[in-house]
Amino acid sequence: MSKPTGDQELPAREGLTLDAHTDVPIRLLEEPADLTCRVAGRHVDLPRLRQGGVDAVVFALFVPPAMSIEEGGRHIRRLRELSERQLASGRWRLARSVGQLRRVVASGQIGVFFAVENGRPLLAAGVVEECSSFGVVYATLCHEASHEGCDAAGGERLHDGLAPCGVELVRRLNANGILVDVSHASDEAAAQALDVSRAPVIASHSASRALCDHPRNLPDGLALEIARHGGAVMVNAYPPLLDARACRANAERKVTMVANLAELRDRFEAPRREYYEALEVLFKQHALPAVELSVYVDHIVHFVELAGEEHVGIGTDFDGMAETPVGFEDISCLRSLPPALLERGLSERAVGLIMGENFLRVMGSAQSMARAV
Repeated sequence: MSKPTGDQELPAREGLTLDAHTDVPIRLLEEPADLTCRVAGRHVDLPRLRQGGVDAVVFALFVPPAMSIEEGGRHIRRLRELSERQLASGRWRLARSVGQLRRVVASGQIGVFFAVENGRPLLAAGVVEECSSFGVVYATLCHEASHEGCDAAGGERLHDGLAPCGVELVRRLNANGILVDVSHASDEAAAQALDVSRAPVIASHSASRALCDHPRNLPDGLALEIARHGGAVMVNAYPPLLDARACRANAERKVTMVANLAELRDRFEAPRREYYEALEVLFKQHALPAVELSVYVDHIVHFVELAGEEHVGIGTDFDGMAETPVGFEDISCLRSLPPALLERGLSERAVGLIMGENFLRVMGSAQSMARAV
């Protein structure tokens, strides 16, 4: 089956196409742009979404781990405001439920959901409820660093999983219909979240540790538990999480690039276009081994074979990574994924579920359970 180009019609397929994790908001803060136009150096904008046949996308409101709880709350509000200004064009629209999203898409617009990446600010009183009020549909419990409530996958082991306030955060997310997201959490924290949560749990942007041994990736046992609890794993497209060679090369270059990265941070007071251009040059000088789209498909197929086609989705991490797989350079390339999955023997039904319907089912379940309490 040939790879579709931007001018070819997409094959008929039931269900919506949805990318469950992008880092658009933090890029808007660091490098303002009009996303109704095609923007150089970005992975996500409206022309690319249209070209990719994408119906909906999740904007992750990312909170840097170094921010305090209070700073993080203010940061979430600022990212929300920046994102909502982009939506004012009327060509895409915020949705807060599955029903709203389907109506947005039926009107010819692209739907946007909000999520919070790094739940540390949500430990403060009232912040979960505030996020629920403006439409956040999931929240990761942490990011790269452990904090007062949760151990991170690559962070210190402070609590052997979740602290009591982290357990309470899971319960508050459940009560407000916000999905608990265990991407970035330690294995122990993820397992505890699954034990505590009444609603299904997701991993919004993780890959398979069985295929690439990285602590950010999910071991098979955790992926199975997520499925058994009715949740879903959305597969990340970042090359060091997909391929062992790229993973090793990335670890090695982190050591050699420390001084270069520090020099860039010192040269630019805040990340802006010039910073990203210099960063792109630096990464090209320390390029990773090429990772093909087929390797990304390997991870999707692995989770399908392990946990079932009802429990796998797409969470690319576009606009949150310096490099992408070959053939999967930005969100317009989502149109290449259904043919690649069909070539691997997945059914049309399975492809429709993976491309978006599984995420919508799980999100709807969490919201319905909250309303029923």
